[in-house]
Amino acid sequence: MSVAQFVPQIWTTKILRTLEDNLVAKKICNMDAEGEIKKAGDTVYFNGLADPTITAYTGSVSYEGLQDSGLSMVIDQQNYFAFKVSDIQKAQANVDLKGSQAARAAYKLKEACDTNIMSLYGDANLTVTDASCDTASILSTMGAIQQELAQVNVPSSDMWTVIPPWVQLKLKLAGVKFNINEGINGTGGMAWTNELGFDVYVTNQVVNTGTVAVPVSKVMAGSYSAIAFAQQIIETESLRLEGSFDTGVRGLHVFGRKVVRPDLLCTATLTFAAESAI
Repeated sequence: MSVAQFVPQIWTTKILRTLEDNLVAKKICNMDAEGEIKKAGDTVYFNGLADPTITAYTGSVSYEGLQDSGLSMVIDQQNYFAFKVSDIQKAQANVDLKGSQAARAAYKLKEACDTNIMSLYGDANLTVTDASCDTASILSTMGAIQQELAQVNVPSSDMWTVIPPWVQLKLKLAGVKFNINEGINGTGGMAWTNELGFDVYVTNQVVNTGTVAVPVSKVMAGSYSAIAFAQQIIETESLRLEGSFDTGVRGLHVFGRKVVRPDLLCTATLTFAAESAI
């Protein structure tokens, strides 16, 4: 190869990353059972008793039996990652590609889990609809969501809702201020507000049944005890691959999620409407 043909290759320690969404599963779910799971197939049991019946007293008392209202949640969701890194690649890059990619893969596993939880919107007993959601209607719509939850005795301190960025913009244009809750995903912060009287989180994982131009978002809201969630990344390991000078890295994420109080969960179907004037 002549000098004129030689093209040097320059490696940098910086790795290009896609932008991260903010993870909400650990913010909105009941995670009391997380430390109890060990593997896929485990079952978590939630004990409960039905409310007693209130009867007018007329001189005698009748005792009713306690009705068990407990339920179970199976750890039935499994996702994995697996990739290989050549030793030459790692040396040239002068960076821990295995460790870096493993951390990124773990984040992507949790992002997939968030998407899975947002798909539970159909289990909600409460519903709100805004077929033309714009700045003029957004405050009324959020108020309707809050009212649905309040009518089933969810206190404002126990209410949450998760909205997509386009709904956040409508709220901003209506005068609602958002803050950044630092440390949610370890590298940045989650946009949120409680100016409306309950906690509002922003994420792109909200289900959209419309198009990119005209989204129809299934906004979920509820009590912090409405959805049970437990997860473990139970396997993360590296191993030498046969037949090549590569190292394989793989990991397994298991989790379970279940709407345990559908009566305390609301799904609002919000259809994007363009602003004519602000």
